[in-house]
Amino acid sequence: MSDQPWTIDSLAHALPHPDQRQQFWRDVNLTPVDQLPETIARWQQHVERLQEALAHAERLRGCTEHGDGQLPPEYRETPRSQAAWEQWEQQMRQQQGHSAA
Repeated sequence: MSDQPWTIDSLAHALPHPDQRQQFWRDVNLTPVDQLPETIARWQQHVERLQEALAHAERLRGCTEHGDGQLPPEYRETPRSQAAWEQWEQQMRQQQGHSAA
């Protein structure tokens, strides 16, 4: 976002998914007036986190496009990250086995 303050309209337009925008409008329109500042603040934080994540993803994409096609070293796979991934996959397989029973 620029240096301009957020408005209800700018928050709505910053939400990339139509379902999110619809939920935002429902929240804004159905929240009691005395609770509206907290609702708006929650959505503003959500939009700002979303914009930060999108900017970060764009920076990483730029690294791979304009570099040698590789992610920066801090994002590359390590033995520790590979082990954590394998552990997560095993847990997911076990949970799927339990839910199928």
